Amino acid sequence: MFATNCPFWDYYWGREDGPRSHPCEKWTNDVEAASKYPLHFINSVERRGLGNDLLHHGHSSGACLVNLAYLLGADRIVLLGYDMKYASDYDGKQRHIGSSPRHYFGEYPSALQHWPKAAVKDGVHFELVEHYNSIAKQALVPIVNATPGSAIRCFPMMSMEEISC
Repeated sequence: MFATNCPFWDYYWGREDGPRSHPCEKWTNDVEAASKYPLHFINSVERRGLGNDLLHHGHSSGACLVNLAYLLGADRIVLLGYDMKYASDYDGKQRHIGSSPRHYFGEYPSALQHWPKAAVKDGVHFELVEHYNSIAKQALVPIVNATPGSAIRCFPMMSMEEISC
């Protein structure tokens, strides 16, 4: 499990079905979160592609998780929930989500709302798509995208039913 900011951990940690109750490794690149909760910490830097010794974050916890899986030795990565789509009427400067949620899994709870500088054109978060394109060009680990309707087209697309373990 990976989350890149302390407010996420603060909001979810104490919940009955929150991260604390899941028997998995929990990671962050946030120094404050790592000092407050029993999380593994890993450094990150804003850089394209996959890092070989630290995370290249792309301003996205999803991109960090892909890099972390690679660093931990994944022999294949499956993307699920990586659609990179915002509503075409999204306006971060005006704090307007638009006519649909910003994330495949739905919109953030109000306590976690934030307005990152998102480069969105025609409803696609194209800066993040470019980040994934740079990962694909490296070809360091096989990646499959199992996200229906994803704007990330640089990896082979499959449905979850087609994915074999």
